[in-house]
Amino acid sequence: MKFKEVHLRINDTVFDSVKNIADKKGESVSEILRQLISDGLTLEIGNQNKDMLALIVREELKAVLKPSVERLAKISAKSGNMAATAAFLNVQALMDLVPKERQRNVREMYESARKKAVAYMRTKTDDSEIKDLEQE
Repeated sequence: MKFKEVHLRINDTVFDSVKNIADKKGESVSEILRQLISDGLTLEIGNQNKDMLALIVREELKAVLKPSVERLAKISAKSGNMAATAAFLNVQALMDLVPKERQRNVREMYESARKKAVAYMRTKTDDSEIKDLEQE
């Protein structure tokens, strides 16, 4: 490798640090300075490109995760559709099958059940509930 000669002035503290490294490694001060400059340049180039690398990583993650996210969205939409169908089917069954004299206000029943469902969805699922579900 061809070298260019460069004259460099450094303070005593920096020189002593470089000299200590050179002595420990059994290399010349010049070689250690070349290594440090090379390492510093590599680090600087990496820092200059980190935004570009982050963008590339983000785009790749999006591409990899997109099918899973879309699948989960479709499953969630189907679940919502089925839940709504079941809720209104239950109301219809109550209206059709319960004698008029025993029927309560369907709207009140629906609102009460809806509030209970919302409260349930806000509760934290603990590990025991998950284990119970796994055992079923």
